[in-house]
Amino acid sequence: MRTSGVRFGILAVWVLAISACSGPWGAAVKPQSPDALAAAAPIGRLSDAARPDAYRVALDIDPREAGFSGRVEIDTRFKAPADGVWLHSDDINVKAVKVKVRGKEFEATWTDVLPTGVAWVQFPKTLKAKQATLIIDYDAQFDVTLSGLFKVDENGDAYALAKSESIQARRFLPSFDEPGLKAPFKFSMTIPDGMHAIHNTPEMSRAPAREGFVTVDFKETRPLSTYLLSVAVGNFDKVDYAAIPPNALRAEPIPLTGYARRGKGKELEFALSLTPAYVLALEEAFQQPYPYEKLDLVAAPQWPSGATELAGAITYREGRILRNEATGSAQILALKQIHVHELAHMWFGNLVTPPWWDDLWLKESFATWSEPMLLSIVEPEAGHDVEAVIEGLKAMSLDRLAAVRPVSGPIARNEDIRNAYDAITYQKGMAVIRMVDTYFGAEKFRPALGRYVAEFADGEADSADFFGVIGKVTNEPRIENVFRSFVTQQGLPLIEATVSCTPNGVDVGLKQSRFKPLGSPIENETLWTVPVCVSAYAKGETRDQCTLLDRKEGGVAFEGMACPDYVMPNKQGAGYFRFGLEAEQWRKMLNGVTNLPTAEALVTLDSAKAAFETGKLDGETYVNLLVRASGHTDRRVASAVMKIVREFPQPPASRAAAQDEAWFKANALMPMMMKAHGQSGLPFDELTAFHALEAKTTEQRRVREDLFQRLKAYMAGASGEFEPLTSDLYVPALTIALERGGTGIVGAILDAEAARDDSSFSAAVGSALSRVKDPAQQAIVRDLVAKGTLGGQATIVLAQGQMETDAGREAMWAMLKADFPAYLEKLPAQSRRGAPRLAQGFCDPARAGEVKALFETHGALAEGHQQALAETLESLSVCAATRTQAREKLDEGLAALVRKSIQLE
Repeated sequence: MRTSGVRFGILAVWVLAISACSGPWGAAVKPQSPDALAAAAPIGRLSDAARPDAYRVALDIDPREAGFSGRVEIDTRFKAPADGVWLHSDDINVKAVKVKVRGKEFEATWTDVLPTGVAWVQFPKTLKAKQATLIIDYDAQFDVTLSGLFKVDENGDAYALAKSESIQARRFLPSFDEPGLKAPFKFSMTIPDGMHAIHNTPEMSRAPAREGFVTVDFKETRPLSTYLLSVAVGNFDKVDYAAIPPNALRAEPIPLTGYARRGKGKELEFALSLTPAYVLALEEAFQQPYPYEKLDLVAAPQWPSGATELAGAITYREGRILRNEATGSAQILALKQIHVHELAHMWFGNLVTPPWWDDLWLKESFATWSEPMLLSIVEPEAGHDVEAVIEGLKAMSLDRLAAVRPVSGPIARNEDIRNAYDAITYQKGMAVIRMVDTYFGAEKFRPALGRYVAEFADGEADSADFFGVIGKVTNEPRIENVFRSFVTQQGLPLIEATVSCTPNGVDVGLKQSRFKPLGSPIENETLWTVPVCVSAYAKGETRDQCTLLDRKEGGVAFEGMACPDYVMPNKQGAGYFRFGLEAEQWRKMLNGVTNLPTAEALVTLDSAKAAFETGKLDGETYVNLLVRASGHTDRRVASAVMKIVREFPQPPASRAAAQDEAWFKANALMPMMMKAHGQSGLPFDELTAFHALEAKTTEQRRVREDLFQRLKAYMAGASGEFEPLTSDLYVPALTIALERGGTGIVGAILDAEAARDDSSFSAAVGSALSRVKDPAQQAIVRDLVAKGTLGGQATIVLAQGQMETDAGREAMWAMLKADFPAYLEKLPAQSRRGAPRLAQGFCDPARAGEVKALFETHGALAEGHQQALAETLESLSVCAATRTQAREKLDEGLAALVRKSIQLE
């Protein structure tokens, strides 16, 4: 027995010797033609032939210059012998590429193949070794469309920032730029001496480089996706804050630091002060510690999205995270929401990453759901669950279309990745998670989320992985069924409820189908597993019954209950569906809507509007419901009513109809609101909701004049007898000023925008100007769009706003069509795919041909526009069909309301 072991050892040594002699290389590789490479190039996800094990990156960045340079070494593991490797690189000048094997470097060949940033590295011979290091030297220009590594100049200072998500890391770093291909990164940056450099990990050392420059070395990261890389250089204010203390889940404190452009550091202190409580609450909710060595909040002078969850160095558009004395309550709420969202990403998306963009919901839906979840823990009396309902309703307006995508669906091309960043992923996904959390209980669901995070930490997980863990940990397969049915299927459920009163109690029948608006091509029947909780209100008594409706029809029973005054088929507004009622039950709801909890009142208004627009609710009951709901004590319900009224189809069918509508606003809605909310109709900081109404009362005229004077004082940089103008009032104050007419006021506003270093005011200027109706003012707006004067984000707002305004639409459309490429060039690169939505305001299928023709000609400049185009073309038909019948029924309802009111008088 001992002899055979010796023989085996000798054999093993012999085999190894032969392998070593054969070397890591095979035969020479024949170069491929450009056509052959283009045909073979992956248009979406890379194959599993190679993956990175580690990166070492050295960048040389001076934000004062036009470009930068870098060197990257990628330790790469190969599954089988390879002639080369596909990498990602976009608009980068590769100066040299080598492959290092067993300590020796060999020249390789670099070829840019696809415009989406797919490149081929060809080896000199077939690589037989399973491991090699790719070494790439390169340089590039700073981007000018707020993507990749871009630069901005603010008040004499230059800043360089990297926007890596979704596939923009390839614009500053040749890499495997795919979310599931995670690896550790070791970064160094050579920067001007005196500037700050920000990365995902703490700075380890600084050493002199060439004259006037230093090289900053950072600690190696945990395994990260490329889209999470943080690179920022500039004259930032650095705000050191007290570390987040240890707790039962985490032994070490978390260093907490803020960075803002020069002079703005103090405005980060509010967000920093919120952070410890938010991080501790998230750790407690999921029973998982914060995963990174530090936490930086970076307020970027410009940023193409609201914020990005760069691991350990969250980066925000400064207007979303800074707070000063002018910051109003609505902006503070938005600040809290986006801050929680990005913090939640540290677990959902960063620590556990979807392997590909078709499962984007596993990070974005959960981060969005974390907003109301966590804020309700920290501020239990603030009504954050209601905000979640409002966001869910926004998704339904898109989810009603046939062309809509599912929450999780295949993404085959790089060009289509950004299409997943929409209301379906964010708001619908959030609403579905909230529905599960509410129905099955936080005590069951949330610990299972923690187990999911722990199981896949530092790795990747797709929807199947998530479904499996959640079902197994909760021992509740029905949770998995709910998620599968809502996440993998398109569309919006409609739950129709019928009420039957019997001697034994009350039966509520439930029937599900896919919601279908008028003019929609939807034909397929879809079944979901829908958690439905019904509340029955009878003589001061409220009873609830819940069921999982996984068939077309089902129901709940209220034994021994008297016939209800009214029935609410969506308790707490927690279900992601619209509901329908019989005519009698809608009429009964008139007596109940004012008393419903806020969330239930909001979903009732949404379902009533949908029923009215599909011909299932008569006009008289609908307008009466709006009047009753306007008297709800929660301002958010009154604001929802005013939004509906602002969107009434226009123009009225006749002079009499216009008079009826004016009477309805002034003599029905306004008195109810004044009774519920005070003399001005709503609290002073909610005046935005009143722009649908003319100033008919002395109080309203006083309020408008007060706002105008406060705006003048703000623009002049003076304080007088008026209260300071807060950010919540910028838009209404600017709108009032613009309504006073003239081009002079536009010039004054633009001068103030340029002079005032206030990103919130700048955003408000764009919003207010986008809706002007005066022809002379509209001409100025078109000029601002043509020149891109206010920046890419504002250019979108201005163009979209005018396209949604009857008075400005045709002139704006003509200007855009005349030089559409010039318009697209002024937009952030990641926003161009949404350009077809400009045409949604037409509400006329006859315009579909010219819209299609425009994108047939220029669509290549708006990569991935096909999804937005399909949704837009369908919406033209849906909008037209809805508008025609809704206006007719609305006129009938308004006339009946006026007649009855006059008779009562």
